Amino acid sequence: MTKITRADVLARAGYAARGAVYALLGWLALGTRGAADNGQNAVFDMVQDMPGGGAVLGLLVAGLVAYGIYKLASALLDLERHGHAPKGLAVRTGLGAGALAYLAMAWAAGKFALGYRHYASQGAHGGADMAGGVLGWPLGWVLVAAVGLAFLAAAAFQAIGAATGGFMKRIAADAPKGTEALGRIGLAARCVVFALVGWSLLRSAWLVRHAEVRDLGGVLAQLRGTQALYLTVAAGLLVFGLFSLICARFRVVPAIDVVDAARARFN
Repeated sequence: MTKITRADVLARAGYAARGAVYALLGWLALGTRGAADNGQNAVFDMVQDMPGGGAVLGLLVAGLVAYGIYKLASALLDLERHGHAPKGLAVRTGLGAGALAYLAMAWAAGKFALGYRHYASQGAHGGADMAGGVLGWPLGWVLVAAVGLAFLAAAAFQAIGAATGGFMKRIAADAPKGTEALGRIGLAARCVVFALVGWSLLRSAWLVRHAEVRDLGGVLAQLRGTQALYLTVAAGLLVFGLFSLICARFRVVPAIDVVDAARARFN
């Protein structure tokens, strides 16, 4: 049990699952275009139809849950020592938001794995529906705007990583040649996606209209009107998937048991 709850084990399983999802999504977007409009759900739908797809989906669910737990532990326990300065707190807040996103992705994959494809597909663009519910709350537009700003901040961090290659500080020295190039390309593509999602949320908050919200699939659908940009981002997402698979083996992660660390922190 101790090994399963170690941060490095959770992270490696998570990076592998993240890599598979992004690589398949990028490949799907490049090959069939319109099918990628459902975002990660399109990937789960495709995997389910493969031989042994149910077992593969089960592995993806386990990996995505592991990644969500790892990111949540990183946010709460500061496993990667980002600290309590404003920049560090911003990074840790982003990690916490990412944890929720990947756990939601695991939930969607789980519905496909259990055979609830129809119900899972209905939630393919659940971001707009969720935003619609929040906008109905008193001052709900403030919360939607805050989430939009968080996505824009995440896009900025992705852009900085793509420009500087700073992420290599957490990659082992014996990683394959070309890892930095893959990371820069992948982060640049994610920067575009996160920026467009964040902007759509801000527009939704300003106009109080949830139909403005775009999730990953919605962004790809939006970009199809500009072929060169669409192909560039789709290829970048595929490359990000490959980079994530490399991270599954070569990312430097502390071998800390997150359960023991949580007990020490909060008891």
